[in-house]
Amino acid sequence: MLRNYLKIAVRNLWRNKTFSGINVIGLSVGLASCLLLFMYITHELSYDDFQQKADRIARVTMEYSMEGHTAKIPQTGTKVAPEFGRQFPEIESGVRLINRDGIVSNGDQQFSEKRIVFADSAFFNLFSFRLIKGNPQTALAGPNLVVLSETTARKYFGTENPVGKNLRINTGGSFRDYSVTGVVNDCPANSQIKYDLLTSFMTLPAAKSEEWYSANYATYLLLRKPGDIAYLQAKVPGFMKTQFSKEEMSGSNYLTYNLEPLRRVHLYSDVEGSFEPNGDLTYIYIFGSIALLILLIACVNYVNLATSRAVERAQEVGVRKVMGAMQRQLFGQFIGESVIVTSIALVMALLMASLTLPLFNTLSDRQFSVEVWFKPENLLLLLGVGVVVSLIAGGYPALVLARFQPIRVLKGHLKTAGAGQFRKALIVFQFAITAFLIISTLLVRNQLTFIQKKKLGYSKDHVLMLPVDKQVKEKIRSLKSEFRQSADVQQVSMASESPVFINGGYGMRRANRPDANYKMVAGLQIDEDFIKTVGLQLVAGRDLTQTDVEQAMHPDGDSLNYYHFIPNESAVKELGWTPQQAIGQKIDMGGNRKGEIKAVVADFHFASMKQKIGPLILFPEMGGEVLLVKLSGSQLPNTLQFLERKWRSLIPDRPFSYEFMDEEFNKLYVAETRTGRIFSVFAFLSIFLACLGLFGLSAYTTAQRTKEIGVRKVLGASVFSIVGLLSKDFLKLVLIAIVLASPIAWYAMSQWLRDFAYRIDIDWWVFALAGLLAVGIALLTVSFQSIKAALMNPVKSLRAE
Repeated sequence: MLRNYLKIAVRNLWRNKTFSGINVIGLSVGLASCLLLFMYITHELSYDDFQQKADRIARVTMEYSMEGHTAKIPQTGTKVAPEFGRQFPEIESGVRLINRDGIVSNGDQQFSEKRIVFADSAFFNLFSFRLIKGNPQTALAGPNLVVLSETTARKYFGTENPVGKNLRINTGGSFRDYSVTGVVNDCPANSQIKYDLLTSFMTLPAAKSEEWYSANYATYLLLRKPGDIAYLQAKVPGFMKTQFSKEEMSGSNYLTYNLEPLRRVHLYSDVEGSFEPNGDLTYIYIFGSIALLILLIACVNYVNLATSRAVERAQEVGVRKVMGAMQRQLFGQFIGESVIVTSIALVMALLMASLTLPLFNTLSDRQFSVEVWFKPENLLLLLGVGVVVSLIAGGYPALVLARFQPIRVLKGHLKTAGAGQFRKALIVFQFAITAFLIISTLLVRNQLTFIQKKKLGYSKDHVLMLPVDKQVKEKIRSLKSEFRQSADVQQVSMASESPVFINGGYGMRRANRPDANYKMVAGLQIDEDFIKTVGLQLVAGRDLTQTDVEQAMHPDGDSLNYYHFIPNESAVKELGWTPQQAIGQKIDMGGNRKGEIKAVVADFHFASMKQKIGPLILFPEMGGEVLLVKLSGSQLPNTLQFLERKWRSLIPDRPFSYEFMDEEFNKLYVAETRTGRIFSVFAFLSIFLACLGLFGLSAYTTAQRTKEIGVRKVLGASVFSIVGLLSKDFLKLVLIAIVLASPIAWYAMSQWLRDFAYRIDIDWWVFALAGLLAVGIALLTVSFQSIKAALMNPVKSLRAE
């Protein structure tokens, strides 16, 4: 019997190649989309799952408030891990980490490395990064020790055993000899901690002192029991109140620390990542919804085509029932046809997903491999999805066909009005999904365009950024002079950071109010050429001079330093002055940073547009970390070659490595850009699937009305009137879908845009454009079949009458 059912199913599918093909292609595209998005979602959800002690590890973040301004940062001072370990018995051990750029030299080999992580000796006790060579207890237990990742070890030593050998490393000061003590597996892609070289924290001068402030370090704690995280968190605020005097933390001012379970950091933390940008749970929901919606569109196509062909299958069902076939047997046969289609589609989906995986990797900024689909648990899940899709796509049509009454069917009394209404509802549903994705794609892309085109208050175009170390600082005057010999070089400046994202935090107060608390402010160390290099606008006062920089860096001692500060408009307002009133006013930034305001710059965006512009102060110091070179951009390749020659002649021990400022700016919006690309691609796929189903349905409907069309043409109907007749019902459904989708899309995108302090307005024309696109696409799809039917010779269609 099963063999007979299988034979009937195959014959029926083969006899109706067009509709079978539409179903297979639709389901294949839907399943392939799900496979790709599932890969991305599971990767994001699996962050740090490989850490065996993850349920006992907590990341420590710092929270502080000054004068009503609260901030949370992922860094802490050096004191948190050792002091908490001494004070709280719940803590087994702790690790401090900091990532540094640097130069690594091995003989003639020299590379610029971006991921040199300094770590305490307990690193391998907390984390499950497996050492291939070396002793995890002693690998980082001393100064000037380094553990290499497997890839880094091959880069510097080939197939040789590197343990016991030396590397020369410069992370901002001067070259030191480090002894290689081990080789560790490369970091998994789903690890929030990323490194290429692990160096001992004891090497740093900061390891010799313990400070609550100077927050530059990521801190992780290993607790004795998983349940201790919440218990310890409750004790931290009270303990921190005992660490400061009433003068330091008066009124609403405070400093405390928050503990985040390791596995929740990547997707759930409201504090930025320490080593790489956090993920966003919102985007996981978005991508999961897109995958589900696209698969539903494919299933809707199957249901629509199957129920629309119910009349053709009705006589088959009637005859088989008269011959004794039971309802459950008929149901099983039609579900069997669905299983066959789904199985073919599943195989094709795997093939499609494999072929498009390189493109998806580019789209998602990840490096996925097809091997993940062939793990036993994923194959089982894939099989389960196939069964579910078979039931969803084939269940309703099978139920409808199996319940036909043979007497009524064989007499020709078959009513399908209910099924027709259901098909219309499904068309509305799938085009509502398509309209929602079109509207969302347009709004995401509009917001990204807004970010790119919004005036930032500084110039990011054609600004080259080069790393600065001790050697560069010593030769900064010569380097500037040599660079300016190129006609393409407009300005050169050194600063502690680029203006794209300023991390430095300081305290600031009016000097005539020494009893007042310091106000929290972002700060940037600059030289006399910074404002001209990045194109900031002065709204009052005069720019810095070389003399101002020299006065702030007095050679006879810090107590003789005198600063000329340049705050932004928000900082001046915070102090209670207008820009003009602020000029010449004395302010104090703590320590030996005392002086007067020399100028005020217009507010500019020095962080993501998800944050409002806050108080900022620029001050002259030579503690720079980045060299900024403003170019005209007219002869870029030749200028880069010229700069590299000058760099090599003056800084021979450091490779000429650079990045453009606009590239750094784009990194702030990696998640949004990725979302925009994925939205665009999968919105197109949803349109394709919806049109595929509409094409099949219109083809069948047109075929059913062939004789009607012939009669109308004989009676004088024009091609245009016939196309309108066949198209109008479908277009009405598409218009209804747009009306239903628009408020849902408006609400969803309003929620997404709330994350941005600076954002676009949701204009009516976006919905109008999306509606026109949806209607136009649907009209083209339906018109193809309608025009073909309208141009047909009526003699052929009426010959049988």
